[in-house]
Amino acid sequence: MTHIMVVDINATTAYRIKKILDTVPVEIVSASTMYEAINRVGSLQSVLDMIIIDVNLGSEDGFELIGKLRDINPNLVVIIATSLNTRKSFVKAIRVGANDYVLKPFDDDYFRTKLTAHISQIDEAKTLPVSSTKQIDVSIYNAIKKAIRENHELLIGLILFYNKQNPAMTISNVRDLALLKGLGRELESALNADDELFNHDSNGFVIVLHKKSLSSKPQVIEYYKTLCTDYLLEKNLETFDYEIAFLNLPNEIDPRHNALSVLMQRIEKNLK
Repeated sequence: MTHIMVVDINATTAYRIKKILDTVPVEIVSASTMYEAINRVGSLQSVLDMIIIDVNLGSEDGFELIGKLRDINPNLVVIIATSLNTRKSFVKAIRVGANDYVLKPFDDDYFRTKLTAHISQIDEAKTLPVSSTKQIDVSIYNAIKKAIRENHELLIGLILFYNKQNPAMTISNVRDLALLKGLGRELESALNADDELFNHDSNGFVIVLHKKSLSSKPQVIEYYKTLCTDYLLEKNLETFDYEIAFLNLPNEIDPRHNALSVLMQRIEKNLK
């Protein structure tokens, strides 16, 4: 179920969108003022997924409202549906981080296609599995035990994605989360049967590669750099970049040490 709020001074807009999405599992609430919208987002913060807003709110600034709503819930998908058709309004939409811009009057079929595409991305992002650090540590520990038992080397890697303007800001937009999940599928398809891939928080991956020697590490890093760079370009994730670090066990770290913590320290050092 996708939860949507329609912000429009015209009360019939919410009714029309309900009709447009009558076959889609959504729950729609409405607001007509900045005050009402802020209160609704505050009360629905944990469940609200999308806002469809006409930024032409009479005496109130809809673009300012988007910023306020994003402060409350940065994960919101924001769709602007308005009759404002100026370069200035388009630029403002980009600056406030709107996910889409649809001009009124809109065709119902066209708008339905737009909305269902965003809803699909929201649903996909919700299924994004996140492994806890404890789970990853246990899996790495088991992989190390297996490597020691079978007397082979091991490469453990960490790939983290971050905002270029603010490295502390991780990926939170549901569109980007869904695209990141797509990258996860590509990474997974390249693994051998014994290798493992884990989601790390919402913005990265941990990779465990069995029977990979220290001498193979440069080629492995180059392979994953190429894969990540090509994917970011293909999906137009131009505001994000990534850092990669790999460790070889037992040559670069004592198997008794926490490999994930060491990888995190290396990446944090590179980002400073």
